[in-house]
Amino acid sequence: MSNGKNNVPFVLGNDLVDLSHPDTLNFHPRFPQRICTLSERNYLNLIPPDSPEYIEKLWMIWSIKESAYKACKQYKPDVSGWWNSFEVILERRQVLCFGDFLLNVKTDMGKGGMSGNTPYIHSLVYSPSLSRHQISSGVTWISPDQNPSDAVREFTTSRLLASGRKDGDKTIEWDKENSGAPVLRINHKVLPGRFSFSHHGRFVSYACCLTAGIPAKK
Repeated sequence: MSNGKNNVPFVLGNDLVDLSHPDTLNFHPRFPQRICTLSERNYLNLIPPDSPEYIEKLWMIWSIKESAYKACKQYKPDVSGWWNSFEVILERRQVLCFGDFLLNVKTDMGKGGMSGNTPYIHSLVYSPSLSRHQISSGVTWISPDQNPSDAVREFTTSRLLASGRKDGDKTIEWDKENSGAPVLRINHKVLPGRFSFSHHGRFVSYACCLTAGIPAKK
């Protein structure tokens, strides 16, 4: 997918795990073996399997892999391969994609919800050419009656433009690239950059990097 481990296209992905969701606690016993590489399993084997830390690290690895997959699809929409195609290197804050190139990783443990005590994991995966301050991201809690897909778009729009669907005379529209990655149009013109959405349980999240130097997708 690239000519070297440092020659990486402009990509950005994010993923979110609601740690209070039943799926995160009641997973199949073979789930770690199915999704983790040997080195990742060796890392997890150093942690007691019935401990909260084990659950957190397992889902951290998962969220990084999900973020990396979304990021790679922005570069190559027909990319194949999945869990073992991504090698998470937590101590270096990187993920090796397809044994070919490295992407940077940032993972946050946070809490939210009505009480402010519901834990979540939010991961970002992005090209080494990007610095963290170039990336805007956020996580929010939504009500049970909200559609997650609509909620994450509204949340992103409000964070980026400090407005709702309209900003004065500006028309805000969301679309998708061939890869499935979100595209933002303002007055029917694509805003250059990369966007990534995620939702799980009662949380939604986004990440974006806006730059005029990246060709707009048609």
